[in-house]
Amino acid sequence: MISNKFGTAASVYHEEAEIQRKVADGLISSLLPWKGILPEGPILEIGCGTGFLTRQLLEHFPDKEFLITDASSEMLQFNKETLAKDGLLEGRKVRFEVLDAQQFDPSQESFAMVISNFTPHWFKDTALALEQLSESLQPGGLLLTSFPGNESFGQWYESCLELGLPHTANPLPNVEEVVVKLSMGPMQIDYYENDLYQEFEHSLDFFRHLKRIGASHSVKKNRLSYKQFKLLTQHWDQKSDNNLKVKWHVVYLAAKKDLS
Repeated sequence: MISNKFGTAASVYHEEAEIQRKVADGLISSLLPWKGILPEGPILEIGCGTGFLTRQLLEHFPDKEFLITDASSEMLQFNKETLAKDGLLEGRKVRFEVLDAQQFDPSQESFAMVISNFTPHWFKDTALALEQLSESLQPGGLLLTSFPGNESFGQWYESCLELGLPHTANPLPNVEEVVVKLSMGPMQIDYYENDLYQEFEHSLDFFRHLKRIGASHSVKKNRLSYKQFKLLTQHWDQKSDNNLKVKWHVVYLAAKKDLS
């Protein structure tokens, strides 16, 4: 299971997930224009991980109640213990719950904001899951999220294509499809895209990085043979002259629920 992969990597993830940390910073920046117009009510965080976003949310919204969730109990516990150690939970109404967002029941509670950093691409159907989450918003509430889009990892795909090998990367959301589907509900949608680059000396370092942070789980459950994988890494290294710049195509999406 995906949650098990991330759970066993919690402490390493917190140290090495630099892209996820940068995107959390970007998500907070995109939230600032909306900060003063949120309705009353608690904030729900989906897929909190080790707390890159949680920490900043608590600082920006000192008077709000929070429901912090993750599908991994280990990630959730790591987040909770770190925040408590730093005194960020004192005098605050913050609940922590293990939750698979795809099993979320929007009728149980309503929120001023639902926010999720670098999680929706793990959903079986990103647009459907976000639509279900948006149903829990109060009128005027905000759904704010980030995820890697389907223009990520272009060199990986090109190398597989040139070698005639299967591209085993997980399918990533098409932002236009997500926006179109979300727009069919009572939502006003805004989004922007940004490319971030992660440098590695060798392609094997990139794959090892994904494994260390728990992001190597294959939802398609297809793998290259040892011989195929070696062929891929050698070819990719030669193309990049041992100076890989892996592109993460990052999507930031805000959806505001109509007041009516």
